[in-house]
Amino acid sequence: MRSPFFSVIIPTYNRAGFIFKTIQSVLSQQFEDFEIIIVDDGSTDNTQEIVQAIHDARVSYFRKENAERAAARNFGVDKSKGAYINFLDSDDLLLPNHLSGAYEFIQANNPDVFHLGYVIEEASSGKVKLPKQVTNINEQILRGNLLSCNGVFIRTQTARQNRFNETRALSSLEDWELWIRLAARFSFMHSNQITSRVINHDSRSVMSADREKIKMKAAIFEEIVNNDIENQKVFGNRLKLTVASISTYVALHLAMAGAPKQEIMNYLWRGIRLNPGEILSKRFLVIVKLAIGL
Repeated sequence: MRSPFFSVIIPTYNRAGFIFKTIQSVLSQQFEDFEIIIVDDGSTDNTQEIVQAIHDARVSYFRKENAERAAARNFGVDKSKGAYINFLDSDDLLLPNHLSGAYEFIQANNPDVFHLGYVIEEASSGKVKLPKQVTNINEQILRGNLLSCNGVFIRTQTARQNRFNETRALSSLEDWELWIRLAARFSFMHSNQITSRVINHDSRSVMSADREKIKMKAAIFEEIVNNDIENQKVFGNRLKLTVASISTYVALHLAMAGAPKQEIMNYLWRGIRLNPGEILSKRFLVIVKLAIGL
C-alpha cells in the first residue's frame, strides 16, 4: 500500500465532547492524501467509542497508558507512515485548506519544518482573534511561543530525530522547547495563510494553582533550553530572551494563582532585567494589574 503524504497526529485525553468535530475537520480536507493517527492517552471518558464509530480507512486509533501529550505525540510519530507530520490538538479544528495549503508550501519550498497561520476562537462567544504576526520564527521563538501545534509541519525523518521532551513536569511547555530546538537546527519557515482554528474553552486551561509546580516547570524548561549545545551555538547570548520570557510567564501564572506579591515581582523583575522589552508586552500589563490591583 502506498504511504500517505501527511500523517495528522491527534493526541487526546478526555476530549469526547470535542474529538468528533476535530476528526471531521481533517476528513473534510480539500487535499485527501493523509492518514489520521489518534493517540488516546489513557482517557477515562467515551473517547474510544466515539472514535471507533468513525468508519474511514484513513483513521487509526491507538490507546496507551497516560503519560501526557509529549509522549502521545512521540508515540504517534513512531506509528506514522506519511512524508510529513502535522500535530493537531483534539479540541481544535482544521479549515478545509489546511493540508492543501501545506502541500503547496512544501512543493514551493521543500522545508524541513514550517508553520501555517491560525486564528483563536472563543468557544463561548464565537469571537475570533488573530495571534501575534509571524515574521521570522527563528528569531521570534526565543521571545515566546507564538506558534500553534496545529500549524506546525515537520518532515517525518526530522520529527523522528527531534522528539518532544517527555519529562512530565514540563507538560504545556514541551512544544515551545521543541520549536526552539528545531529553530537552532533548521530554517523554520512559515506562511501566514490561515488554515486552522484554536478553540479556547474553559476546560482547555493548562494553568495550575500549585505555585511550586509552576516554578519547577519553568526551571526545567530553562535548564533544557540553556543546556542544549546547538541552542548555545546558534543563539548564544540571545537565549537570555527566552529566560526573560519564561520568567514573566511564571510571574503571570503566579499572579493568577494568587501568589504573594513579592514572589510575583521577583520573577517579573528578573524578566525585565534580562529583556527590558518585556515591559511592552501585554503580559506585563496583566501581571501588574493582577499583582498590584490597578
